[in-house]
Amino acid sequence: MTGLSAAPDDHWGSFDKQTLARFGREVMLHNQIHDRALLPLLAMRWGEARVTQQALDEWMGASPVYNARNRALHNMQGDGVDTIMKGFQLDIGAPHMWLKFHFDVQDRHYGQFWLTSCGAYNHVRALTGADPAAETQICVHMEDPTFDATVMAVNAGARCRPVFRPPHGGAIPAEGPCRWEVVIEPDEQIAAAQFGTFTEAVRSSRAGQFQFTAAPATNDGMADYSGAFKRDFTLEDLSHSALLTQVKEFALDVHLLQRASYLSLLADYGAAVVSELIAEHCAAMAPLYQARLRRLFGIDGDDMDAILRLLQVDPHFVPEYTVTGTALIDARTGCFWIGECAAIGDGAAQGVLTDILAGEPNGLTQIVQAANPRAQVSPMTGDVPPGAVHAFRITIDPAADPVPASPWAELAGMNGLLEADLSRHIYHYKD
Repeated sequence: MTGLSAAPDDHWGSFDKQTLARFGREVMLHNQIHDRALLPLLAMRWGEARVTQQALDEWMGASPVYNARNRALHNMQGDGVDTIMKGFQLDIGAPHMWLKFHFDVQDRHYGQFWLTSCGAYNHVRALTGADPAAETQICVHMEDPTFDATVMAVNAGARCRPVFRPPHGGAIPAEGPCRWEVVIEPDEQIAAAQFGTFTEAVRSSRAGQFQFTAAPATNDGMADYSGAFKRDFTLEDLSHSALLTQVKEFALDVHLLQRASYLSLLADYGAAVVSELIAEHCAAMAPLYQARLRRLFGIDGDDMDAILRLLQVDPHFVPEYTVTGTALIDARTGCFWIGECAAIGDGAAQGVLTDILAGEPNGLTQIVQAANPRAQVSPMTGDVPPGAVHAFRITIDPAADPVPASPWAELAGMNGLLEADLSRHIYHYKD
């Protein structure tokens, strides 16, 4: 890593299949971390009504886009319930094991899914003492429109309806917190699909249209998910090459959700507020996702090598869509750079990457300081790596006062998210 190399970092393909599958589940979980970090900040500023609106703008703005992307990636044909359920299995909003989904497809027009455990619901329930209003907010006001937007992305006549769901008030049912049915209505009942305010902006962005380069094919699993629906699908079912592209797609899906979310914030509050929120957002979530990445990849310490290694696996820097590189200059100095890529100039609101892709360290500083609170980030104006469009110098000053940890980071990691074991994806059917 020493020296200012012109070669970009793109190491994800070097992970063995087991590690790559677990990393894929971590990237899926990363979106839960993003929401847990951002939504309390919005509640503090603007109240719970804004949180609900934010969730709708985010998920309805992005899920129809990434659902279509995943179907195209896997050459999924048709618009029946089996295809809809495949979409849920690959949905960034349903991280494997954190949300324990189960599926039953009866025919083209009808199926059910249910959760035996839902980490997002468990968090709200624990945080609020099972407050019915809070359970209704997440499981009714947020889920009803977003589930419908997701299934209608496959078939305009599809609807997602609860069989049972929170609020439960007392004990959670033994079967789990919720069960839903997916129904494709007769043609005469089909209404126009209703998506989000920002769906078209997300879809038409370079990110929404981006195509990953296919990795060299391997024959150690499914080349895609074009075959029959597998109710017990896991990421390990895919070949290494297909899995690599899928993990990159998961990271891009997180970006698309953040893009929709920040488009909503930009429209209502302006660029200055967006920049403030980016700093607070990154400071709240980076300690949590970095702790999980450290555990997965065995990254110890807070020296420059650890900082740069964490940046190489940070899901925000989607390989190919962003071109990034790192360089270890000396024990206390490093470089992170961004080369010419589709992400640069791709709209005014690009989630937490917004300022970084414009050459400003806001967002990157907070990510780096989660790894070492005595680190600082500044734009480089000379001696930058060849091919760098934006380069940032990272320095560690052992004598500096450490930057205080975000008070929101602990809240984001409560109720099992920090400790969750994603090493394997296990189904426990009771048929």
